[in-house]
Amino acid sequence: MRSIRRAALALGATALMLTTAGPAVADAAPKAAVGGGTGILLDGRAGCTMTAVGRDRAGRLVGLTAGHCGGIGSRVALQRNPRFGTIGRVVTRSANYDVDVISLDASRVRGVRSVGKARIARIGTYPQPFSTVCKSGRTTGFTCGPTLTLKGRYAYNYVCSAPGDSGGPILVGNRVVGMLNGGMRLAGPGTSIACVDPALPLHTPMIATKMSDILRVLNRTSAVGAGFRPV
Repeated sequence: MRSIRRAALALGATALMLTTAGPAVADAAPKAAVGGGTGILLDGRAGCTMTAVGRDRAGRLVGLTAGHCGGIGSRVALQRNPRFGTIGRVVTRSANYDVDVISLDASRVRGVRSVGKARIARIGTYPQPFSTVCKSGRTTGFTCGPTLTLKGRYAYNYVCSAPGDSGGPILVGNRVVGMLNGGMRLAGPGTSIACVDPALPLHTPMIATKMSDILRVLNRTSAVGAGFRPV
């Protein structure tokens, strides 16, 4: 009788353990690491580069790229990791400043400071002519060279770049100081010489927009992206 009673008590304890144990928690889906220098595709066609990822004034996760890469509503995917699907959409656009703001899906993306050799810790002021700047782009990678001249919101730099690098961050150390927007034309349409290889010095200058001017324009509004600060 005692052995039966002990067995009943043991079964009762087991039942208690089974009923109080919580359900198994499934592992969260992995998120894509996205930051300044990440290659992106807009609407599956336009290949560009993310300038930086951060939070806006309302705390939303957003990214910046060049405005000519896509229009309002354009779907954004990763060039090298298409399995993540649509990671965001263009929600704010400034045609005058060639800037797109991308609302990123925080369930698919985590913002990072470093992508390859590019590391972004804060925003800085564009340096004076003959100072060295670097850029990170999906096509030609991480390259550096001198700033030639500053004209209004634009900076002209002898830095290797090619189609697909548009939107790439312009860096001085770990400070993002500008956004790559294109190449200088020498004498009319069709005369811009893209950099085929960083080791070859023959190419037209790269044109960038100063980050200070980009943020000044965004911060005048209440749109998504206003108050942008890097992660």
